[in-house]
Amino acid sequence: MDRRDFVRASALGTSLAAGLPLRVAVPGRRLVERWSWVMGQSVHILLFAENDDQGLEAASRALAELRRIEGALSRFDDASDLCELNRQAGRRPVQIGADLMAVLAAGTRIRAASAGAFNLAVEPLMRAWGFRDSRRAPPSEQELREACDTLAAAEIRLAGDRAFLPSASTQLDSGGIGVGYGLDRAGAVLRSAGISQALIDISGDCLALGAPPGETGWAVDIASPGDRGGIDRTVSLRDQGLATSSNLESIIQLGAIIAGHVMDPRTGHPASRERQSTVIAPRAIEADGFSTAALITGNPGPGTIFAAAPRNASR
Repeated sequence: MDRRDFVRASALGTSLAAGLPLRVAVPGRRLVERWSWVMGQSVHILLFAENDDQGLEAASRALAELRRIEGALSRFDDASDLCELNRQAGRRPVQIGADLMAVLAAGTRIRAASAGAFNLAVEPLMRAWGFRDSRRAPPSEQELREACDTLAAAEIRLAGDRAFLPSASTQLDSGGIGVGYGLDRAGAVLRSAGISQALIDISGDCLALGAPPGETGWAVDIASPGDRGGIDRTVSLRDQGLATSSNLESIIQLGAIIAGHVMDPRTGHPASRERQSTVIAPRAIEADGFSTAALITGNPGPGTIFAAAPRNASR
């Protein structure tokens, strides 16, 4: 999924906010910065380590973990666990790895907590609106009703190391939650490498470990919706995940209609209640899923901190 950069770390000065490489000397700690590309998105890692070698090695391991997660959850890799599960929908249970199992379990919980606003089985709506295969006209109301019925009936059965999609029409897309899971896993890898102060940013979804030396948290600027370069607000993160969802980016135009990629499973239409929603949660996977649901409903999930830019806001 294409995403815009919604956040910018600002706690360490203007050179960091501008994205310049840094090696900052702090007594006993070194700031190490890495940029890369994973899951079709930009990745920015900032961490404090005892020395450059430890920091660069830890960052490399975190990036490798993100690539491994991508291999399991990708909708574009025929060898991924997700693709195999989709292929076997309505046919048989599939043995899957721990990564997809964790994502399916979390997605099921968030779907229930959001009253269906978040739904991993959104793929039929993405196809109906032409996000998979191009089309010239918007879908008919009949097409949307059929897609919504498919979503509402979608069931994911989990047992042991196996998953089953009882309906042959159910097709899953991990795009609304996979980045959050990847962030949590990358954070676990950094911790195992002895890193306790870090910020991982994947095009606006991020995970904070601890805080920079002398700070209470990582200061993160959230972009103002529809205003490139503008700042909506600044938040402080410490051992938390943050995710921002918006339907102002990743859009397609069908005739006179401009459609954003976040769909409301209940209506079949692109989410339109909010211009942008940001959720902070104890884990990045929760922030990721609930930010999508909040864009649709205007309500945060349990245990989250929520900020939205209403559709009718003047800015």
